[in-house]
Amino acid sequence: MRLIFIPGLGEDEFIFDHLLPFIPGEKLVLNTWQLFCNHPRGKFTGLDYAREVAARYQVTDKDLVIGHSLGGLTALYLKYLTGCKIIQIASYTHKNRIVVPISSYKIIEGAVRSEIFFNNFIKWLILNIQYYKKPSKPIVNHIFNLLKKGDKINVINQVKVALNPQLPKPIEPDLRIHSKGDKIVRPPKEAYYEVPGDHFSLYTHPDEVAIPINNFIQSINASGN
Repeated sequence: MRLIFIPGLGEDEFIFDHLLPFIPGEKLVLNTWQLFCNHPRGKFTGLDYAREVAARYQVTDKDLVIGHSLGGLTALYLKYLTGCKIIQIASYTHKNRIVVPISSYKIIEGAVRSEIFFNNFIKWLILNIQYYKKPSKPIVNHIFNLLKKGDKINVINQVKVALNPQLPKPIEPDLRIHSKGDKIVRPPKEAYYEVPGDHFSLYTHPDEVAIPINNFIQSINASGN
């Protein structure tokens, strides 16, 4: 069984560096920035994005897709398209779980283009207020720098998919892993495996996040599915 890992919005493969050593098996970590591209995508949806991912990496029902945040939403679309099993880490199935002061995509697009969101002052506020003395502070700083320096069209494409989850029919992940301390995505209303930390628990508490993942993999192997 192949394990496919998908980073969240603005993240790169680095987000899984602490988690991967705790999980055995064949692993493939996707590069979100390369997949979203640096050109306008028009009426680009999460389903469009997932179709591209499924085709490029030949995702099948034999794969297990593990996604963090936006990556978990992408995993949900992949399950709809291919029947693969999926695990969501700090992710969501409906946008009402996202903690965002502005829900209008158009306003956020304008803010991204004008650098209202991703500048040094906003970074200082986030790091020294919301993540002050938190173990996740280094990864938040890393991701913020990627968003600040990254191509704006690429960021807008990612935000477009993140804020507009639309599935042709309800799809549920096979496993949800979440922290009550998550300040970016609210814990799901459905049952989930609780882990310590915050939105970046897979980086700060990888050993504990790995427990339910490995248990799930063992259950699949035991059942022969």
